[in-house]
Amino acid sequence: MSYTTNEFTVDEVGFIQIALTKVLAAAARGELDLNRLAREELAARGLDQNGVWVGFDKAAKIHNV
Repeated sequence: MSYTTNEFTVDEVGFIQIALTKVLAAAARGELDLNRLAREELAARGLDQNGVWVGFDKAAKIHNV
């Protein structure tokens, strides 16, 4: 299987293969915003949009969570 990933390898986006079908289907239908989910996870890790540590408070502000 190949993905249209631009700069990412299949190994880097391979996590999608283990996602539950109901999660993938919800994302495909627009019921789950994967961009929002990614921003929430970055904020929870204290990272900015480039993956650089900025601290939890600043990351929450950057990602509006």
